[in-house]
Formats: sequence, structure tokens, C-alpha cells
Amino acid sequence: MRAARPRVLLWACLAFLLGRGFVLPGLTNRGSRVARAAERREITKVEICIHRDCKRRGGGAKLRKVFEDLAAGTDIEVGEYDCFDECPFGPNVRTLSGPDDQFGRVLNGVKGEKKVAEILGVDLPEEEK
Repeated sequence: MRAARPRVLLWACLAFLLGRGFVLPGLTNRGSRVARAAERREITKVEICIHRDCKRRGGGAKLRKVFEDLAAGTDIEVGEYDCFDECPFGPNVRTLSGPDDQFGRVLNGVKGEKKVAEILGVDLPEEEK
């Protein structure tokens, strides 16, 4: 019976921390980090890195076209930016929320229509799912 006490204490501490808003990776089922970011704030502009490293990894004009296609019909503006200085993690995209947001949030490893739709908060067309 003594061996069970440390486990009970551990679970009690864990329940307390999670109840206070602490998030432990792998123990929550709240969707991806990108989806949670989109829920917290309204994205008004997306900037795609056009530096050669991001282009080589699938960014640049190809990624911009995917963003433009999926952002059609929304108020989200799609633009370009030379480099976010996070080259090893590319292709990189920055989301801005409103005219007062100067720095935004840089998202790394943005590849594929599914990820782009998740960032924009839109659904993929039926034929692409």
C-alpha cells in the first residue's frame, strides 16, 4: 500500500496543475498549436518567406499560391517577406492580427494545403480532402 502513495500524490499534483491552466505536451487533446493560435486571434494578414532557403523547402511562390487560393473570399491579405531569420525551420510564414500587430507570429514548417487551411481557419474544398 505504501507504493501507491507516491503515485496518488503525483496524480493529485498533475490534476492541480492542469486545473490551473498548465499544459503538458502529449497529455492534452486540444488540436495542434497552429489551430489554437488561430482560435485565439483573428488573422488579417499572412506573409510568406521568399528567401532561397524557404523556397528550396517548398515555400516562396508555390506556397503563396496555395495561401491565395484558400484565402479567396476571406478578408485575409497574403503578402511576401524577404526572411524571418528562421531558415533551418522553413518554409516559414508570419501571421499578423490587425494593423497594430507589427511583429506577428512566425510559423515554421508550413507545407501542404491541409496546414495552410488550418492556419487560415478555412475548410479544404471537397475534392482536395
